[in-house]
Amino acid sequence: MKLIAIDLDGTLLTAESKPSVEGLQAIRNILSATDHKVTICTGRARFDVNGIIGDEISIPIISSNGAAVHDERGQLLMETPIPHSVAVETIDYLMEQDVYFEIFCPEEIYTPFGGQSKLQAEMDILVSANPDMDINTLRKSILAQFQQFGIQHIDDPREVLRAGTPIYKLLIFTYDDAKLSLIDKHFSQQESVHTTAAANHTLEVISTETDKGSALQFLASYYNIEMADTIVIGDNYNDISMFQVAGTSVAMGNSVEEIKRLSTLTTRSNNEHGVAYALNTLLDL
Repeated sequence: MKLIAIDLDGTLLTAESKPSVEGLQAIRNILSATDHKVTICTGRARFDVNGIIGDEISIPIISSNGAAVHDERGQLLMETPIPHSVAVETIDYLMEQDVYFEIFCPEEIYTPFGGQSKLQAEMDILVSANPDMDINTLRKSILAQFQQFGIQHIDDPREVLRAGTPIYKLLIFTYDDAKLSLIDKHFSQQESVHTTAAANHTLEVISTETDKGSALQFLASYYNIEMADTIVIGDNYNDISMFQVAGTSVAMGNSVEEIKRLSTLTTRSNNEHGVAYALNTLLDL
C-alpha cells in the first residue's frame, strides 16, 4: 500500500483555481482499482477542499499546511493550532500593519470587512508604478481569495480570539512587497510560529509544530504505511517539508526551482493536467 499526497493550488488546480478534471478522474481510478491511499495536502481549509473536489471523493485531508489532519470520514485526527496568546499578539500586529489577512479556524475562515477594497487600492498603486504589469492576473488573485468556501467577513478579528476558537493559520495578502518582507522578518524572530508561502504576494503564519511534512508522517503512521511508500506531488515552498520526507516526490512543471531540485520526478504543468500525467504515466502504481 502507498500513500499519495497531492497539493491543490498550482498542482491539482489549474491557473483558474479549478480542479483538473483529468486529475480528479485519475484519483478516482486509483481509489477504485488499488488499495493505495490518496490525500489532499494543502494550505487551504478542509471545508474549502471539500467544496472544490466534491463529496463523491472521500479521502483524508491534510489542511492549513498541516495544522489539521482529517480521515476520509471527516474525523479530526490531529491538530496543531497557533497558541492562543501568540495568536492574540499576531492579530494585533497584523491590524497595526493595515494589511489584508485571513484567520483559518476549524469551521470557517474569518477576514475583516474592507479587505477587498484594501487589496484593490494596493493593486492600483502597483499597476500605476508598473504599467506593463498584467492587471488581469492580479485581479484573479484577489477574486480567488474571496471565492474560498467558508469565508466570513467580521467587524473585529478579536471576536474570534474571544470565542476561544482554535486558529490553524493566518494568511497575509499584500501587493506591498516591502511590507510583506517586514512582516516576514517580524515573524522569523518568533519562537512559537514560522512562515511559509504558496503563492506570490502572500505569507502564511503557522505554529512551529505545523508543516506538511510532519502531517504527512503522522498520516502515514496512522495508516501503518512506511515513509518509503509515500508519494508527494507539489509545486511551491509550502511543499518543501513533504518533499524532504517522502519516498518519492513529483514536481509540477510549473514548480519553483527549489521544489524541482528536491524532486524525484518532474511532471507536466498544472494547466497540462500534470497530476493525471504523473499518476497515469510516471509512477509505478
